[in-house]
Amino acid sequence: MKAAAACLPCMVSQAHNTAQYCTADPALQQAIIQEAMRAYSSVELDASPAVLSQIAYEICRRMTGVQDPFAEAKRQANEAALRLYPELRARLDQSSDPLRDALVLAVAGNIIDLGIAQEYDLVEDIVNQLERGFDREDLAGFRTAAGRAGRILYLADNAGEIVFDRLLIEVLGPKRVTLMVKAGPIVNDVLRADTEQVGLAEMVQVVDTGSNFFGFPWEHISEDARNEFRAADLVISKGHANFETVSELGAEADKTWYLLKVKCNEVARQLEASCGDVVLISHAAMRAR
Repeated sequence: MKAAAACLPCMVSQAHNTAQYCTADPALQQAIIQEAMRAYSSVELDASPAVLSQIAYEICRRMTGVQDPFAEAKRQANEAALRLYPELRARLDQSSDPLRDALVLAVAGNIIDLGIAQEYDLVEDIVNQLERGFDREDLAGFRTAAGRAGRILYLADNAGEIVFDRLLIEVLGPKRVTLMVKAGPIVNDVLRADTEQVGLAEMVQVVDTGSNFFGFPWEHISEDARNEFRAADLVISKGHANFETVSELGAEADKTWYLLKVKCNEVARQLEASCGDVVLISHAAMRAR
């Protein structure tokens, strides 16, 4: 999907949020926001929101020198999620439909902010999501596609929720799954180090995009990453940024299934969903509309 004018305030807000992780100096934070506003005031809306959001984070890096401001938050998010893993694994073991429940758990990780300041009952929130399920889904279609797939490419999203992805990968069968992560730090996106922390690196093949760009933007990733996409029988795309970028690929992405919570009106419009919906939808079905 292409960015819209409504995306611009969000991008400036991302610069503000990241600046707070990079520096405690109010004057420098203000300078970062002002620089972001100047950059976005003249930007062409000819790329995905994910690609254009990169501008905000590169400004923060350049002006503060901080390369990975979310490193500690990611580590603690992984730890918080790992504490939930045994109970959630036990629930899946007792489930009458482990694939459906693992998909819901994976998207539940996309719903919950596992930042270090969260004190609410994460287990209760996740159980509530299991009971609620999806707002829009084609579970039967996904079940068929997954059953036929010899090679599955899993486009990871954020730290913390990668533990929930692990549960789904265990149900799908780790031997046929390749996990795609970022090659360098970008906000709280998954890096290889996160897969090592949560036990996924020893379970599946882990590859990277060859860049630190949000999502999976074809023009900004490596040829190796593109070849992994081409070779897969099924692609699972987690979260907003992966949706925003993979959805640009046309028929080549027809084997892709999007798994995410809709967090903004522009993505809702693209998916013909409502903001807040939890969805499992195929790229092919979107193109056929």
